[in-house]
Amino acid sequence: MNLVIDIGNTFIKVGQFEQGNCRNIERFKDQKLFLKYVSSLSANNVIISSVRDVSFTNEVVNLFSDSLLLTKKTQLPITNSYETPETLGNDRLANAVSASAVFPNQNTLTIDVGTCLKFDFITSNNKYLGGSISPGLTMRFNALHTLTDNLPLIDDVEINQLIGTDTTSSIQVGVYQGIIAEITNMISQYEKKYDKLNIILTGGDLRWFLNVEMSQKNSIFADEFHTLKGLNTILNYNVQK
Repeated sequence: MNLVIDIGNTFIKVGQFEQGNCRNIERFKDQKLFLKYVSSLSANNVIISSVRDVSFTNEVVNLFSDSLLLTKKTQLPITNSYETPETLGNDRLANAVSASAVFPNQNTLTIDVGTCLKFDFITSNNKYLGGSISPGLTMRFNALHTLTDNLPLIDDVEINQLIGTDTTSSIQVGVYQGIIAEITNMISQYEKKYDKLNIILTGGDLRWFLNVEMSQKNSIFADEFHTLKGLNTILNYNVQK
């Protein structure tokens, strides 16, 4: 069994994979609950991806006698053409690897709607080029509240309105429809430049965007655990080598 641990900004996700299939996935906000849970697990192979501080990351690494900590030196089954690989987030890299596994040798765009809104593109010749990063839902809500004197902090979206009829709904509609407009426009730009484009939608806020039509040319494939699957692909690649 493979154990995949993704220590993100908001959640820590733990996936158990067997013969390429995901058997179980758990999500944690509390570090102590996560450590208690993961300490009880056993696995043949372990990969750890972390964007948190070094001390906590090392604490997780030390739970296992042998594990693969994803770094910029980790071998990958794709070509990483990002100009500053030392600044590239592990989640973006994992999304590109996962995309290449789902659609081998095809132009594929991954859209990750989480803490940040991230676009990552891999070409038909298995080359990761990069993409873009902008604020996600929660970050936009927080910015409107903290950078103004009177706007309230919103923690929910409004998906059935176009016109906000009060301040709260105006913020909800503005943030939500703004992200949809950004996604739709970015997809259109990629479609103009790249033929036969595959599109994958993932991320922690995926549920808010599942029924939204964002492309008239291509189908959009949704996968909440796309990043974990990419990490598992990286783990298998390194085990085999």
